Order: sequence, then structure tokens, then C-alpha cells
Amino acid sequence: MKIVEEREAWIHTHFILDSFFLTEQERRQISISVEPELMHLGLQYGLTYDISPSKHRAIIVLECIPFDPIKAEIKKLINDVIEDFPVRLPEQRNVVTNITVADQEGQETEAWSASSR
Repeated sequence: MKIVEEREAWIHTHFILDSFFLTEQERRQISISVEPELMHLGLQYGLTYDISPSKHRAIIVLECIPFDPIKAEIKKLINDVIEDFPVRLPEQRNVVTNITVADQEGQETEAWSASSR
């Protein structure tokens, strides 16, 4: 897993990941590893986690916008922690069940899902 995009939104910095979501255990691991370093860098703000509904990406939200050198260091810290996490993509669901379709000759054909045969 890795950070694929970085955005500033009002008073937050969003680190957008290449995964659909983070598990609770992964969130804890990120917080345990990164938040002490934030305090060491002089930041009193922590991390929160969200998902971007339009892009289907997990987001790690830093509750402030630090200067660019500090932001780059935080991005590197996060990437170091998440590099071994598996990437999770949204489920692709293509299910066809009991749909009647008219073919070219006007005859109706029924399409059934594999589970209903």
C-alpha cells in the first residue's frame, strides 16, 4: 500500500491511499508508529481516517497543514508504515438474476445466474 495523492483541504492534509480501506488494526499500527513522531516534530494534532466515496480510496487525514518539509517527512513516515499492508480494491459485483431479454427475432430468452441453475 502507498500514498498516491496528497491534498490540502481547509485546515487538514489528506493523504489518499491506493487501497479501498484500512482495517482497524492497520489504523492502530499507523497511529502507534506515526503520532509519537508528530509530537516529536512539534505537531499537537493527530490522524483520523476516512474514505473518499467518489474515488473509492482510503484517506489518512492529518488534522493540520504543516510546512512542506515537515509534510514530506510525515508522508515518508506513513509510507514506511503502510508499505507492507495489502491493497484492498472495492468488490466488483456483476450479478444477473432472472432477467428476461428479447433477442433479435422477438423471442424472449431468460438469463439466470450460475447459482440459480
